[in-house]
Amino acid sequence: MDNPAGKLAPFALVGDADPVPASLFVSHPEQASTLALLYEVSREITSILDREELLRRVAQHVKKLVNYHVFSVMLWNEKTQFLESVFVMRYGDAIPARTRVPLDQGLTGAAGTTRRVVRVADTLTDPRFLACEVETGVTVRSELVVPLLIQDRLIGVLDLESAETHSFTAEHERMLATLASYVAIALENARLYEEARESQRRLQDDLSTAREIQRQLLPTGAREVPGLDLAAGYCSARDLGGDFYDFLPYGKGRLGVALGDVSGKGTAAALYGSLAIGTIREHVAEHPCPPAEMLAMLNRRLYGARLDSRFIAMTFAVYDAGSRRLTLANSGGPYPLLLRDGQVQEIRLAGVPLGLFPDTEYDETTLDLVPGDIVLFASDGILESEDSEDKEFGVERLTALLQTVSRQLSASAICDLILNATDEFSGGGFTPHDDRTLLVLRVIDHTASDFTLPIIY
Repeated sequence: MDNPAGKLAPFALVGDADPVPASLFVSHPEQASTLALLYEVSREITSILDREELLRRVAQHVKKLVNYHVFSVMLWNEKTQFLESVFVMRYGDAIPARTRVPLDQGLTGAAGTTRRVVRVADTLTDPRFLACEVETGVTVRSELVVPLLIQDRLIGVLDLESAETHSFTAEHERMLATLASYVAIALENARLYEEARESQRRLQDDLSTAREIQRQLLPTGAREVPGLDLAAGYCSARDLGGDFYDFLPYGKGRLGVALGDVSGKGTAAALYGSLAIGTIREHVAEHPCPPAEMLAMLNRRLYGARLDSRFIAMTFAVYDAGSRRLTLANSGGPYPLLLRDGQVQEIRLAGVPLGLFPDTEYDETTLDLVPGDIVLFASDGILESEDSEDKEFGVERLTALLQTVSRQLSASAICDLILNATDEFSGGGFTPHDDRTLLVLRVIDHTASDFTLPIIY
């Protein structure tokens, strides 16, 4: 929401004050000019959102109407129950504002309490005057305090002071009373705008932290599985994604692989995915079970949580490097693809998404792989990437792309190839409607000595 020009988006405006009533002024050239100036000032200040700049401009414009020595604005703080100085200008220069006054003290307090203008020709004759109200170095002899109101709600007061007696007239009072409604609206708009910016800053900080936490939850390695070249590709549609993946130790020479897609997007989906990752890791540490059993366990845990009717489509597989055997189960995710000798086939394995029904059971299948085989797991964000005509990338395009992959291309390069292809298909400057996640398993030759290598995470 960066807005260096200080202009407010239309939604942020509190409202508009009534037009300047011409009946306040006698119709002759000088007062008609004053009326025109008030109109221009009211139009300008209601579009300024930086409070310091707003009050500086108000002070400059008021100076054209009223000759003062000190201009100050105090805002009402509902929490502290004090009028607190936020801006003071003395002889054209802004100075620090430190004054705090309760409503039952001083001329400013009187104006705030009564919601009426207070005009004092000689401060020495008014017992309400507090010489310490504003520490400006000016000996104040006359004062004009105008309440700033929106309807009857006190926003603050505008305070003009002069070192001379009888400096402010009834006409000054009428002009500033009219201008005050515009100043009150402008101040309220500036406050709401700053609150919105601060909320956005806090939200962005929270999202950045959450994004980093989510990034650290996703694995970065698992490259030392004997005979397996493994890579992941991940692009979230928003700051936080609903897709997740994981590589899990399943014993010597064995690896668990998970790819999940949470319904919905954003923070809630990311947290739900993190819950699933945590549950899987906890279970694997105690009981590294077959894929179908893993999905059934996770389904029961997620159904028991009953979190806003969310569900997860997920593929879970275990690869045994010794036998080159891949065992898979699926709970509603896109079918994995097997590329072998230039031909692509879908591994048709269906299942009910996790978290919808309490006692769902899942099927599993086993593939005996050979060197050169490539297995691809993809979230639906890959297949559903759309071009400018709302056509989807689809399985056919993905299959055709995989058929161009050479046996020497690494798993990481295959991930990049597919993600780049979906980017090009959707066109430049597009906003993805869904997260895109890939896992690529490429089987390579290995020897018996490879099994002495540890699995690195």
